[in-house]
Amino acid sequence: MKSIDIKKYGFTDQFAAQANLYPEQYAGQVISQSKNIYQIISEYGELRGEISGKFRFEAKVLSDFPAVGDFVMIDRNSDKNGNVIIHHVLPRKSAFIRKAAGTANEEQICAMIYQKNYLLPNLLRWEP
Repeated sequence: MKSIDIKKYGFTDQFAAQANLYPEQYAGQVISQSKNIYQIISEYGELRGEISGKFRFEAKVLSDFPAVGDFVMIDRNSDKNGNVIIHHVLPRKSAFIRKAAGTANEEQICAMIYQKNYLLPNLLRWEP
């Protein structure tokens, strides 16, 4: 299997140092989300994942959950025996945040901004 260089996705030395705190897990980046299922890119390829029960229980606000662009720590490098499990979100550098829908006064992370040159041009091209 061909290895993917996740540094192309913004995985810097700082993220690598943070990932080393979890030696039994693998680093990946969330590339899409649909309800509770996340598509994750790692050096082993594209994987399907979900958050752990402990993570879900300990999350206090919506912004604690992984968002597209977040680097996460997963339990294994293959989803052949079911979805990989997300155990940690590495600390964010910046984010595109909006008020969450409804009456609660919560923030919703829309996307992580790791490549400044990517988000702005794509927002300018956006058509409703």
